[in-house]
Amino acid sequence: MLPRRIRWAALLATGITVALGLAGCGTPASKTAALAPNGVTPTPTTTTPPPTTAAAPTPAPTPTKKPTPKPKTTLKKTAPAGADTGPKPVTPPSDGVPATGAGTFTIGAGGTGVVGTGSTLVTYRVELEDGIAWGANPVWTPDSFAAAADAVYADPRGWIASGAAPVTDAAQHMDQASWSFQRVSGPSFSVRILLATPGTTDKMCGQVGLHTEGVYSCRYGSTILINLRRWLNGAPGFPMDLSGYRTMVLDHEMGHLLGFRHMLCPAAGTPAPIMSTETIDLGGCTPNKYPFAADGTFIDGPFTSD
Repeated sequence: MLPRRIRWAALLATGITVALGLAGCGTPASKTAALAPNGVTPTPTTTTPPPTTAAAPTPAPTPTKKPTPKPKTTLKKTAPAGADTGPKPVTPPSDGVPATGAGTFTIGAGGTGVVGTGSTLVTYRVELEDGIAWGANPVWTPDSFAAAADAVYADPRGWIASGAAPVTDAAQHMDQASWSFQRVSGPSFSVRILLATPGTTDKMCGQVGLHTEGVYSCRYGSTILINLRRWLNGAPGFPMDLSGYRTMVLDHEMGHLLGFRHMLCPAAGTPAPIMSTETIDLGGCTPNKYPFAADGTFIDGPFTSD
């Protein structure tokens, strides 16, 4: 048997060992920080997830511009010959307008793109008579005459308005007819538009049996002849300014080439159809220089026999 003093010392050592063991087993291993060899507890390393990148939005598709429809055909037919003359012979006034020129013509240079969306393309060539002694009159050149015609045929109330409002008229054998225009300067064209002196107009129109009496314009085949006297001075007594008259005569004569006969005033106080002989007799209508109204309606009227 051990001495009492030694037994108590052994018991005391055993109790300390048990206490130390119990103090260590209550902490989960996952929550116990490991000591570095130098005894310093390291700072836990935290892994930061990479930032989430939002997907870039898909750009909206760029609208595709709708192409302008191309004409389906080119005007080839021509209207019967005619002249817009009054019921009585006219004596040409002594107004200083050059009576004659050389009888030859110079073509306006260049051309234009297609204007309008009509299904039938009208190609027109513009020419001015040579050898005109202008005197005190405003001087016109082939190019300035061409520019005037271009403005008329590109006007939104002119014949190009038919692209949005095609014309159907059984009397004219038209079914959804519409036209677009392009000025050209080459040998191929639908219509030739000449600005000629009164003497040359009378001679050229007279060769096909039309009498323009030194005043009026005429048309035959694929030719339109605009009388210089009216171009410079307008129609005496007609209540429209000179610029308006020029627009009206170009639209009126082109209308004949498109296939229209003359029209009558449909009702007093309404705009005269462009195809009426309004400089001769308005018939109760008001003067008008356009084929179409501002709302896009074709200005129509009863047809005459000519």
